Amino acid sequence: MDNKLNIDKINSDIINYFTKKRAWEYEFIRYATIKKSISYITKIKKVYLIRKIFLSLVDDGTFLKKQNIGVRSYLYKFKNPNEARLEKKNITIVFE
Repeated sequence: MDNKLNIDKINSDIINYFTKKRAWEYEFIRYATIKKSISYITKIKKVYLIRKIFLSLVDDGTFLKKQNIGVRSYLYKFKNPNEARLEKKNITIVFE
């Protein structure tokens, strides 16, 4: 087996798997659940490599991150790739 990982192909495989599973319907889930799925998809057992792959997906915007209230842990949600890319803007209207 080649020692170098093709991160683009791995990320593509992970995104395809989560898209087929319609993972955006799971809402926010723990990292441990996602880690098991990534390990299953890629057949990688090293925790360090799985974490690096996951962080690259978070940086790309594939997973959304939400902090739990009152603790330092996070929950993650797979972003629906079929959704239109809309920007949310807050507008304040003052009536006098």
